[in-house]
Amino acid sequence: MTTAMREVGRSTRELGGENISRVACRIFRERGYHATSMRAIASALGWQPAALYYYYASKEELLFRIMENAVDTLAAYVREHVDPESSATERLRQAISAHVTLIADHLDELSVFLHEMKSLSPRRREVIQAKIARYEHIFRDILRDGVVSGELARVDTRLARYLILSACNWLYNWYRPDGVYEPDTIAVAFGDMILNGLAATERR
Repeated sequence: MTTAMREVGRSTRELGGENISRVACRIFRERGYHATSMRAIASALGWQPAALYYYYASKEELLFRIMENAVDTLAAYVREHVDPESSATERLRQAISAHVTLIADHLDELSVFLHEMKSLSPRRREVIQAKIARYEHIFRDILRDGVVSGELARVDTRLARYLILSACNWLYNWYRPDGVYEPDTIAVAFGDMILNGLAATERR
């Protein structure tokens, strides 16, 4: 097989995997992971069930890959949109805005990621949790920098991180693309409310 043929085969496999992931996320979100069969996903794709096993050995592997891609994409997107040269306050705004925007733009994927952790086996859950911990370090480091510089009050940075990410993550449960709020509006409002509560007294 030539290099060109191998590249075409790889591209076809990747595109097929992306299509499966997109359809599976939508169905998992609508029905729940446990109520969704591989047959239902195959039917939505217009495929025979056996065709899915070319890409994923099991439904749990499919869920794992969806969640792995979700957290990797989220981490990369937020890092890309945080300027390391900015103040801690501005970096926190940037991180909140990027997190909110990505959830709003990828509701199905992030809903599955945030809701179906319990459906993974312990071993795979540990892998995803380790990735989440590394992602959360972005917020941890920004908050610590803000406290050290005096931009932010001397709060418990772990609790502050939990508060921020809980508020941002809950978006998947109530945000609607055709609703009242645009993602930018939510991001700015969240940033204002969080930072007004975290700003040091002399900066309020």
